[in-house]
Amino acid sequence: MTRILVDTSALITLLDGDDPRHAEARVAFAGVIREELIAHGYIVAETIAVTRRRFGVDGVRTLLDDLLPLVTIAPVEIEVHAAAQARYRDSLTSGASSVDQASRTYTERVGITTAFALDPDLALPGLTLIP
Repeated sequence: MTRILVDTSALITLLDGDDPRHAEARVAFAGVIREELIAHGYIVAETIAVTRRRFGVDGVRTLLDDLLPLVTIAPVEIEVHAAAQARYRDSLTSGASSVDQASRTYTERVGITTAFALDPDLALPGLTLIP
């Protein structure tokens, strides 16, 4: 079983039927649903906030009731947090978010090499993006 990081960008696209990448994301999700899907706590917090802002209470309920139960939620350990924060500080001009830097740090630390993500900021060496 492959461990796959599930990013905010993928979860939001799955929730947004008007997104032009929605159908592609649904097909990709169906292809990885039997794998070990993982999101760290910062991804969950970011996804809830974006979902609430874009889709309201019903969107958050769908996220909490239908999508997140399919994903293992991993804590962000203090070492990962500190390394991600340093990485974020060093990359402020790049535009990558602090959550993206936490994701990069987390995947490197635990050996995840695949992410279900539509965010090009995660498209770096060592991490294959789906779709």
